[in-house]
Amino acid sequence: MSVTLKFIAKHILLPIVYGIGIGIFLELLFEPKDFFSLKALFTQILYCCILTLLFWKGNESIIQYLKNRFSWIKDTRKLIVLNFSLTFTYSLTVILLFYLYVWNFLMHKTGLNGFFDHFKVSFYICLSITAISVLIAYIYHFFQHFKQAFIDGERLKREAVVLEYESLKNQVNPHFLFNSLNALTSLIEKSPDDAIKYVKQLSNVYRYVLDQNIRETVSVNLELKFIEAYIYLQKIRFEDKLLVEINISDLNFSVVPMTLQILLENALKHNEISDIKNLKIVIFDNVDKIIVENNIQPKDFLGESNQIGLKTLKFQYEYLTGKAMEIIHDESIFRVIIPKIKETN
Repeated sequence: MSVTLKFIAKHILLPIVYGIGIGIFLELLFEPKDFFSLKALFTQILYCCILTLLFWKGNESIIQYLKNRFSWIKDTRKLIVLNFSLTFTYSLTVILLFYLYVWNFLMHKTGLNGFFDHFKVSFYICLSITAISVLIAYIYHFFQHFKQAFIDGERLKREAVVLEYESLKNQVNPHFLFNSLNALTSLIEKSPDDAIKYVKQLSNVYRYVLDQNIRETVSVNLELKFIEAYIYLQKIRFEDKLLVEINISDLNFSVVPMTLQILLENALKHNEISDIKNLKIVIFDNVDKIIVENNIQPKDFLGESNQIGLKTLKFQYEYLTGKAMEIIHDESIFRVIIPKIKETN
């Protein structure tokens, strides 16, 4: 009940109160002799209340619609131009239609002679009040979003630290080192040349992790070179039981460092890989997204996952691009869809 009353107070009663106040002010300012005429005062207040409600709800809807489509921080100029253009056009249309209705149906005028002269003061006042109100709303929304952007920025820094730690941990944790050393030992015995290549690829993985963990974004070219080294190490371990296909047609975009490694590590961690159950991971792109998907064959015994890597990636891409990272999980396919980050010159 309290929510309903709050809604009524904010969206109906408050505009009416403003309308009453504006009506009384205008009557005192321009028609003081008619102030004590209840009919004249009531008419002025009624007109002001109707216009205030129309302006309030219409301009509020315009501002809300544009706020959902654009960012006050990244699209400030575009948002201001669109807001002023649409609110001015809407307000002018409302004023014209309202006073045409008054002119034709309440004052019973058949032509437009004298229409503008009769209502020009009301036109100017209505547009001025609307402009001031919309300007106040812009300032309020801009500073609200500026404040939120600052908070998000601080949060991003904290999340980035967590992501870096998680990515480093995935690479240097005891299991990874243990598996890498076991594979290396086996290669040394069977093929010293392959062992040397393995060490070089392992070195490339660690070098990338250490070089890129402080960057916000990295070229997809560098990310793919890193992921090729990472896949090589994993295929030594899993051999033909792990299948990875990479089909990236566009190389003119960036990604958050170690994005692909986190997604591959996630697939390896949660799925069984055996001679009977091969794991297939496909990495491809379209016009504005990069997609990583794998078949689902869950392990019988899997520890609880906090999914911190996916959560942090999701936040970072939403912050950097303004678009959401999608996670699609059905019975057979696990798919992650990531927006491309446009490269800046």
